Amino acid sequence: MEKNSGIILDEITDRCSLGEITEKCVDTNDKSSSEGKRYSMECIHCGLCTKNCTFLSKYRMDLSDFESRQDLAYNCFLCGRCKIVCPKDIDGRKIAISMRRKHLRANKGKINFKGYNGIIWEKKNYLFKNYRRARVGKSAIFTGCNFLSYLPKTADKLIDLMSKYGIGAIFDCCGKPISELGFEDKEKNIIEALNRRLKENGIEELIMVCPNCYYFLKGKLNVKIVDIYSKLIELDADIGLLGDEHKAFDKDVNGVGHDDKVFSFFRPCPDRESNELFGVVRSFYKDGKINALREQCCGAGGCASAREGELSRGFRTDIKEQLKGEILYTYCATCVGFFRMENIATKHVLSDILDIEEDSTGNSLINRAKYAFK
Repeated sequence: MEKNSGIILDEITDRCSLGEITEKCVDTNDKSSSEGKRYSMECIHCGLCTKNCTFLSKYRMDLSDFESRQDLAYNCFLCGRCKIVCPKDIDGRKIAISMRRKHLRANKGKINFKGYNGIIWEKKNYLFKNYRRARVGKSAIFTGCNFLSYLPKTADKLIDLMSKYGIGAIFDCCGKPISELGFEDKEKNIIEALNRRLKENGIEELIMVCPNCYYFLKGKLNVKIVDIYSKLIELDADIGLLGDEHKAFDKDVNGVGHDDKVFSFFRPCPDRESNELFGVVRSFYKDGKINALREQCCGAGGCASAREGELSRGFRTDIKEQLKGEILYTYCATCVGFFRMENIATKHVLSDILDIEEDSTGNSLINRAKYAFK
């Protein structure tokens, strides 16, 4: 079992003791999915999900057990690792979100746990949305929230660079945090509002900076969606947008030959199943070697850190020990912010490509709030 350092299988303080799943804490008639069937019906109890997930391991359960643990609906990080290893393709994320929706229905649309009011207040109708920079052309970058929060210098450089070539910028929330908390109606409203605003601003192509936004909005919007790395490669081929000084793979890193340089990458959760974005990102580091880390989550996934703070920190501690002092590379701004909380030297791929050094970024909330007025 891959075990995160610093994580102890401590005594559970909820109504079920560790490893003692009794009739009192299992509703055997629980039909978690909205279709009236259980997602884990085909579970063969092979244990692979448990062995590969620290959350499931902590509670000594597999996905079939988890589907009966309504009390743990908000404890799952929604990283998707269980689905990757499951021979029956069972997705723990669907189980968790289904149970979260059930929780909201049972509690009159409210989460009956502490720690979620702030994110709901900010994200349900994103407080800092700004479309004033959208009407530059028919394409716009969609930065997502935390790219502005944790990488403001990189964001400013990217926005200015894109604007020179007729590409605007949109500051809004994709709706994933609200969706993952189980708010179906609010999620629908967010998507409808996004489509409406894109149409009003004449946007036909949305360039996604955030991998979470990219995967969440694919298939939901009435515009073409492309990732920022593919767009940079396209523009560089057409007009030499980046120039040699901006190509990460052309840099001389500490005098080390490119063939000898090792890059330790942390792939964000939504990209780990298909590696679609990583395949593009990898082209910016084509002459280096990739150090494959044992990844589960940065600790931000599914807003589960409010319930599983120790597991959340443990994910980062484990990565820190694997790195042995080396720099961590990732293409998710949320991951950057969370790993830096543990004093892990972390570089975002876009900062590297654009040759930006992000020092202390200050207050993340204030950072993203500023873009409401830019």
